Order: sequence, then C-alpha cells, then structure tokens
Amino acid sequence: MNCRYAWIKGLALTLLVAGCSSTTITGSWKSPDYTGQVKKIYLVGIAKQETTRRIFEDEFRKQLATYGVTGVSSYNDLPDSGEVDKEIIAAKVRDSGADSVLLTRAISKRTEQVVNSGRISSYDYGPRSGYYPDPYYRNYGSYYARSREITYQPATVSQFEIVTVEANLYSASSAELIWSAQLETIVEANLEKLLADLIETITKDLKSDGLI
Repeated sequence: MNCRYAWIKGLALTLLVAGCSSTTITGSWKSPDYTGQVKKIYLVGIAKQETTRRIFEDEFRKQLATYGVTGVSSYNDLPDSGEVDKEIIAAKVRDSGADSVLLTRAISKRTEQVVNSGRISSYDYGPRSGYYPDPYYRNYGSYYARSREITYQPATVSQFEIVTVEANLYSASSAELIWSAQLETIVEANLEKLLADLIETITKDLKSDGLI
C-alpha cells in the first residue's frame, strides 16, 4: 500500500473511531546554532477569519503556560496579521518584551478519498466431536434457517479535507529562524478541538527539541 495512502487511511480510522481530528508533523527543523530556550513567545496566527485567529492565539497561550512559557496574543496589537508590514510586527514584538515570535499559517488544502471495500463473512455450523443433534435439527425449517449465518458489510467511500500548516519560530533579537515545522491535519466541524490538537502537536515538538 502507498505510504501516503496508508497514513490517510490511518487518520481516517482514528477520526471515525475516536470522533476527533488528527494532526501529524510531516517535517521539522531546528537551527543548530540556537542552543537556548524561549521564555516569552509573540504569537501571530495568520488566518482569513479573525475569530479563528483569536481562538488559535488564545489556546496557544494557554498551552504554553503549562510549560512555564508566556505567550502573547498578537490580535490585541495587529488588527490584520496577514497584511501588516514586518517592521510593525518587529516593533510590537519589542514592545511586548518577547524573546521570540511564532508565525503560523495554513499553506494548502486538499481533499483525500478513502475507499473501504465491502466484505461478506459467514459461519457454517458443522459436525462436532461428541455429536448430538441440537433441538432445532428436529424440524427441517428450523435447521435450514440456522445452518449458516452471513454478515454483509457494504463498501464505503469517505472524503476528508486535509490542511497543511506551516509554523515558524524566529528570534526576536536577530530575526533569524530558530525552528520550523509543517503539519497536516484532518478538518472536522469542531474548530476549537481542531486548533487545540494542532497546537498540542506543535508545543510537543518544541518541547522535544528543547526549545521550551
């Protein structure tokens, strides 16, 4: 089976069984020149919908707090994160006292289709050791009805929308890239849960790289 298809099918099964979205990191990089930890991150969620941005930045701030890291939501300073000049962002980062800035945005979206083929399973009642006819054998109508059990599971086709997200962490003092990652997540109706899962995946990778 194609590895990419297998990953999609695995996520699809997780979504169906657990009833939640799934996020995975497809690539991650850390600057070999950066050896410290960040303590205060200026959060910039680039999104078309302001509500999505506010939920994202506030949830990120809450999750960072569990690691002892301060997060600063940029929506209080930057009314439109997608159109602001980088010099304005740099000034706001300095004013906040943050030592780093994290920019996150969705870079692509696609639809994947997963086909699960149908299946027929059956069980035949056959001879057994110490054979003695079951009661229903005494009437051929009952015997015929119970001689075989057949289960049919029809084929199903499921479609999933997958969003690719890019997250970049920069040093506030040098503006140099410290860490970068690309993630893929299956979209679901519950936006808050989707964003929480996405942020949890990002923070865990930052932690594993020793940045927080």
